[in-house]
Amino acid sequence: MPRWLLAILLAALVSVRLLADPLIAELLAVIAACLAAACFTAGDPPRRPWILRALALALVLVAHSQIRLSPAALHLGLALLVLANLLGAAAIVGFIQVVRRSGLTAPLTTLGTAILGGLALAAAGALALVLVQVAPQADAKAVVIAVSTACDAVVFVGAALLLRLVLPLRGGLVAQPYALLVLDGLCYLVADLGLAVTSPALVAAIPYVSAIGGAAGASAGLAQAALLRPPRRGRVRTPSA
Repeated sequence: MPRWLLAILLAALVSVRLLADPLIAELLAVIAACLAAACFTAGDPPRRPWILRALALALVLVAHSQIRLSPAALHLGLALLVLANLLGAAAIVGFIQVVRRSGLTAPLTTLGTAILGGLALAAAGALALVLVQVAPQADAKAVVIAVSTACDAVVFVGAALLLRLVLPLRGGLVAQPYALLVLDGLCYLVADLGLAVTSPALVAAIPYVSAIGGAAGASAGLAQAALLRPPRRGRVRTPSA
């Protein structure tokens, strides 16, 4: 997907979440992940992680809709959010397994390993800070925040690993969905910090950071679908993972 088109897409999705309704933006994210999964046949290894991601996003939509329509049943919505986060993290692990088994990856350099290690340490530090903040609460919301932070850390670091592994392929085009998932994981990790740490600046930034993360996650599915669109007549495209 051309960068200019991706920028327009991101801006449009952010606007939908901030100016229209977050549930509409979440529905679009589900559709985008379904489109990415539908681009693969039943035997294609990447299909399963995209299905897991679509299921995770669908559960987020159902959970938020349920909480809005029936606040009295808050615990059901929170339980769905926990399951959604676990499925989202499982999808990233699935992507890593698919890419590694393909054999079409670039070896990690010392610098690349150091960068990934730094990102992992930063994510672990964010998780530790969140756990310290929510542990005294010991309620359902605290559990959701803790699980969400752990899973968002997995998405952030795992997507960064994927980005590094496939970056050299096809001039970086194959890496585009994973770059967007890195942004998705990072934004939601920051939002988790904002929910756990009572910082006015972080709390005020949550709607905007979440909007960017949601837009990036939705765009990842569309970018993957664009990579697998039918080739133009007279041109041959290589398959993408």
